Amino acid sequence: MYSQHAVLRMQQRGISEQVVEHLLAFGRTSYHKGREVVYFDHRTLSRLQRVGEVCPQICQKLRRHYLVLQDGDVVTVGHRTVHFKRDRH
Repeated sequence: MYSQHAVLRMQQRGISEQVVEHLLAFGRTSYHKGREVVYFDHRTLSRLQRVGEVCPQICQKLRRHYLVLQDGDVVTVGHRTVHFKRDRH
């Protein structure tokens, strides 16, 4: 389920529903400020290539995408420009 904010951000940032589905299926999850952040790392991208879902050129573009989940719903999506800070508590 997508929030209205997530749908708006997907349109604004040019992130397709297919990318979101790949993130949900293959992405790595961490927690930040009580929410789940799902993103691609090197391991998940190589697994995505192995199963034949995407080619290596596309994987380079996908590595910056992330999404935020709250209670199983997609709250927002975006492109990482810096490393995520981890919760230290």
